[in-house]
Amino acid sequence: MKKATGCEAYNVLQNNGPLAHQAVFHVHFHIIPKPNGAEGLGVTWEPVPFDAAKAPLLANAIATAMKG
Repeated sequence: MKKATGCEAYNVLQNNGPLAHQAVFHVHFHIIPKPNGAEGLGVTWEPVPFDAAKAPLLANAIATAMKG
């Protein structure tokens, strides 16, 4: 991407589910050149507080779910 577009940065985007703006239900990736701060993918994300003490529980739940 960098060689083809001359951009030093790019985003790789994959959406999952309607709330994440997935309109066609299949897996594909968008590779989006980011030539500067005004062009390319604009990401707006407002993180919410997360209790770090709950991280091990979440990690365990994800690992368990991945096992089937």
